[in-house]
Amino acid sequence: MQQATLRPRGLTLLELLAVLAIVATLLGVGAPSLDKYVHEVRLLQLSRGLMAAVNLARSEAIRRNTNVSICPHTRSHSGEPACSDAYNDGWMVFVNSNRDREVDAGVDEVLQVAPAVPQGYQVTNRAGTRAASGLISYRSDGSARHNLTLQICPPDHRVAPLSVVLNIVGRARLERNWGDCTVDV
Repeated sequence: MQQATLRPRGLTLLELLAVLAIVATLLGVGAPSLDKYVHEVRLLQLSRGLMAAVNLARSEAIRRNTNVSICPHTRSHSGEPACSDAYNDGWMVFVNSNRDREVDAGVDEVLQVAPAVPQGYQVTNRAGTRAASGLISYRSDGSARHNLTLQICPPDHRVAPLSVVLNIVGRARLERNWGDCTVDV
C-alpha cells in the first residue's frame, strides 16, 4: 500500500499579495459607482417626500374644503412651527385658513413636517439661481392657480437633478433634468 504525501495547505505571500491587488482594483473601480448610487437614492427619496407633501396638501384642501399650504419650515424660539426662508430647512403642510405665511394658533393645523434636506443637497428654483422659498397654497377646489417648480439638486453633479413641477390647476409631477443646478445658493 502506498502512503499519501501530505502537502502543506495555505497561501504563499506572493499569492496573498496578488489577491489583495485584485480586490483593491475592484474596490477602486466600484466605489465611485456606489457613491453615485447613494446620491441617486437620496435624491429620489427627497423628491418623493416633497411630492408626497404636495399631494397631501392638495387632497386635504379638497377633503376639508379649505385652504392648505406648504411652506419652508423652521421652529420658532417658542418651539412652535413657523414658515422660514428656504425649503432646505425642511417643509411643513398646514391648514391655512387665511392663506398667509403663518401658522395661526388655535385656527390652523399642522398636518406634516419634513426635516431639513441632507447637507450638500439644495431645493432651488428651476434655473438653480436661488433657494426655493415660496408658499404653495391649494384652494378647496384643489387648484394652486400658478405654475411652480421646486428642484432638488444633489451635491454631486454626476447625478441629474429631480424637480417637482406644479401646473396651474395644481397637479404635480416628477421630472428629471427639468432645470439647472449650476449655482450654489
